[in-house]
Amino acid sequence: MKHVLQIIEEDQLLKILIALLVGSLLGIEREYKRKAAGMRTMTLICIGSTVFTILSAEMGFPNSPDRIASNILTGVGFIGAGVIFKGDFTIDGITTAASIWIAAALGMAVGMSQYWLAAAALAGALVVLILLEYVEKSIADINDKRVYTIYFYEDKSPHPDIETMLVSFHLKYKKMLTVRKKNVIEMNYAVRGHRDKMEQLDEFLLQHKDIFEYQIQANPL
Repeated sequence: MKHVLQIIEEDQLLKILIALLVGSLLGIEREYKRKAAGMRTMTLICIGSTVFTILSAEMGFPNSPDRIASNILTGVGFIGAGVIFKGDFTIDGITTAASIWIAAALGMAVGMSQYWLAAAALAGALVVLILLEYVEKSIADINDKRVYTIYFYEDKSPHPDIETMLVSFHLKYKKMLTVRKKNVIEMNYAVRGHRDKMEQLDEFLLQHKDIFEYQIQANPL
């Protein structure tokens, strides 16, 4: 085993192949979930980080072997920023940006011949991306968060009924904003609680005679 690792360490082509494999394994999960940065992107980032790390060690030897490698995270930061999208109430792409960051770290580990470190980090990343997603969903079922935007006419007052139902459903709520637009009132509630209770609240709002429209923003900031 030691002899095999020594051969890999001395063969830069094998390092590139290992980086290709590591990047692909990380990228498959993002590709399966149809994220902005998928298998090809993750693989290229991993291979690129490996190449830059090898070049940095050789070109900077013996005084500054980290001269090029130290700038890898700066470049990866720009790529990561490109996959983050901010909506009115949510931010999407943070997990993908973090995956890009770890792909670069894995590539650097391979470039520095730290194969066990790369293998352990890859395993940890896959556990976080795959297994912990189910934990997140379980937590979301128990403690979901939504913003409700409710519209009704000025001569109607459904909010006492709404707040009574929120209390009866054991949902925590906060009245955020009330906006008047001509004879229409827009009222916003931040609501937190069990997802089943949220669905009952949805049904109540749908059937309320004084509410002519309502919108739901899931997973708000």
